[in-house]
Amino acid sequence: MTDNQKKRVLIIGTNMMAIYNHRLELIKALLKHYIVTVAAPAGGEEQELIKLGCHFIDNPVDNRGTNLKTDLQLMKKLADIYKETKADIILTFYTKTNIYGGLVARFLNKPYIENICGLGSSLGKDNLLSKIMGQLYKGALKKADLVFFQNESNRKFFVNKKLYNGKYEMLPGSGVSLERYQLLPYPPAEKTEFLFASRLLKEKGFEDYVDAAYEIKKKYPETVFHVVGPCDPECHEKLDKAIEDGIVVNHGKLFHLHDILKKIHCTVHPSYYPEGMSNILLESAASGRPIITTPLPGCIETVNDNITGFIVKEKDAHALARMLEKFILLDYDQKKKMGEAGREKMEREFDRNIVTDKYLLAIEEIIN
Repeated sequence: MTDNQKKRVLIIGTNMMAIYNHRLELIKALLKHYIVTVAAPAGGEEQELIKLGCHFIDNPVDNRGTNLKTDLQLMKKLADIYKETKADIILTFYTKTNIYGGLVARFLNKPYIENICGLGSSLGKDNLLSKIMGQLYKGALKKADLVFFQNESNRKFFVNKKLYNGKYEMLPGSGVSLERYQLLPYPPAEKTEFLFASRLLKEKGFEDYVDAAYEIKKKYPETVFHVVGPCDPECHEKLDKAIEDGIVVNHGKLFHLHDILKKIHCTVHPSYYPEGMSNILLESAASGRPIITTPLPGCIETVNDNITGFIVKEKDAHALARMLEKFILLDYDQKKKMGEAGREKMEREFDRNIVTDKYLLAIEEIIN
């Protein structure tokens, strides 16, 4: 089939690293059948997609901004991109591009599939901004050909708030690439090393992680607490002080997590952010690392308590410290077996091929 005969798929998002890390297998599969374009803020990762034959359009998005003028400009840019790429179907991810990408697709009568990757920091709150976002989302989803939800709690939110009542399917989050995240040898037992990898954001549990680390270091000073991810402005002071005090080892933003995952014994994600499905927990478990997380949607689905990791109360640094100590006191074989059980869970329930296959089938049904 020549390029002139191929249908065109447009993927829009707000974070190039997330698209590369979580949609790479989908993009590779789509390229076998379609012309694929990704429109997102340039971050460097797009060069790897271009090498695969993917087209790329730099589309800066202020993911957390609420400036109406900026959002209207985004809608105009998206309309131009839709027309320029002659997209036969549009795949949207993340709140801002779900809303404005969906609205533009609806107005231009373009087929589109939306993926609800969590509620974000504003949608689930009881305030004016949340109500406005809800109505925008309702408009954006009205003509969607299909909506994917990553957890049942998010789906119920949209149904109960009467934001969407159309065709939907459930996904195991973004899934995890079992090829890229293979079972790693469990590291030696001389000292316990923990990892927090996410946006360094209060709602992601970053401050609780740091406070728990201070508590643990008093009793187990050899314990190492790694931090990976871009720092939110409100957490800069907390991070700088913890680095200065020798409490955490900060690695900043990393393209690949493999080098860190090789050395750590457990990933900690004490989030109370309204997640879709926590990718760092999926990637850690796939690598054979036990996980400690909260009982909130998007986190609790990734762990079997006391088997692949532990569940701890959210917003409670002292409870987290007690759970970290509980993990430290496990013997080496218990930790190793916990990690291996996590890998088995990922193979059973969260293989990214499940996600890719669902997308391919849906796209085929909608545009062919």
